[in-house]
Amino acid sequence: MFAQSIAAALALLIPATALAQLPPPRTVDEVRKDARMHIGALYVTPEVQLKELGVDTNVFNQASDQQSDFMFNVNPKANAWVPFGRRALLTTSAGTDLVWFSKFTSQRSIDPALGARTELFLNRLTLFGQYDYLNSHERSNQEIDLRTRHIDRSALAGGAYRLTPKTSVEFTGRLSTLRYADDGAPLGTRLYETLNRDTTAVGGGVIVRVTPLTTFVVRAASETDDYEFSTDRNAKSFRIMPGVEFKPRALISGSASVGFRRFAAQDNVSLPEYTGVVALTALSYTLRGSTTFGATVSRDVHPSFERLQPYYVSTDAGASVRRALGPRFDALVSVDRYLYDYRNFTGAAATEGTNARTDTTWIYRGSLGYRPSRDTRIAFGVSYAQRNSTTLDFREYDRLRVGVVITTNGS
Repeated sequence: MFAQSIAAALALLIPATALAQLPPPRTVDEVRKDARMHIGALYVTPEVQLKELGVDTNVFNQASDQQSDFMFNVNPKANAWVPFGRRALLTTSAGTDLVWFSKFTSQRSIDPALGARTELFLNRLTLFGQYDYLNSHERSNQEIDLRTRHIDRSALAGGAYRLTPKTSVEFTGRLSTLRYADDGAPLGTRLYETLNRDTTAVGGGVIVRVTPLTTFVVRAASETDDYEFSTDRNAKSFRIMPGVEFKPRALISGSASVGFRRFAAQDNVSLPEYTGVVALTALSYTLRGSTTFGATVSRDVHPSFERLQPYYVSTDAGASVRRALGPRFDALVSVDRYLYDYRNFTGAAATEGTNARTDTTWIYRGSLGYRPSRDTRIAFGVSYAQRNSTTLDFREYDRLRVGVVITTNGS
């Protein structure tokens, strides 16, 4: 009933790394129709995805003395649903990335991810709760080059209430923790010292269904970050994001939100304030059923592992084109840009060497794919990444990856 509203609320308040494990919210009827296996009251969709198989020419993202290796990443996973009549639905997901490198055994890892969500449907009111767990050795973003074990946990609860057939309100609360292991120090900084933190957030929103395919939303959230070791980074923030959501059958599908965020220190006056625009947009358009154009734009504040630069403002954008080459073959090209604008501590906390800095990473991808079934794509692809920095030459690198990827849409 409120699947789309709940999904958008989760996307606003849960870190993407944790949320990605669970499938999107579904109605009981959709679960019974789409699940691949049915065992008593249990509906299951198993998957095995080959995320990457090939050669990485710069395993450690180094500016010089680049090292290449053959690697693969396989992800076995199972999504399961248990409906309780039409009043409740339990969704669970369990999977793991199995990452293997031929030469560099330190880069091998097993990265489990678990998730569970419960939804209770009470006429006009829908209540939900969700828990996510991710234990990963992979890089978290384009800033971090060292593969370091980190554990993300997130618990969320909330609900949505339908005021009229077209208007509803929602409310959410979230607790999350991030913990890095003490197994590496990029640029002399141990990640756990600057990134370990607890986050609490509360939010709400109004959703208005304008047409069967179009929904207008306004969401707001208040968030507090408490750091385990770097308490001078403790911060609080508020954001409000109006937006629009389009269902897959619409001419343009996806969602677009652009709003305002105020980010400020709890106590430390040397932590710079950010007040400005934030955005989260992902839209696609299909031309004549054979060519799909995609675009993404996001802007937000993210913590940095750098000791003297507590956070950066990311402005990311991407574009993609997929062209069908007959009923089973296709070609896909994409380009993504990640721009990280670093902010320095001010006053007494600022020291020499903290000049204005911007890092920009470009990633270009291309692949030729074959679809043996509607839900599976086998592709041979190439990706090239390049990072530049306005102040730190040793942070610059380029990397080429060539290999095979198998993706499914069974979730």
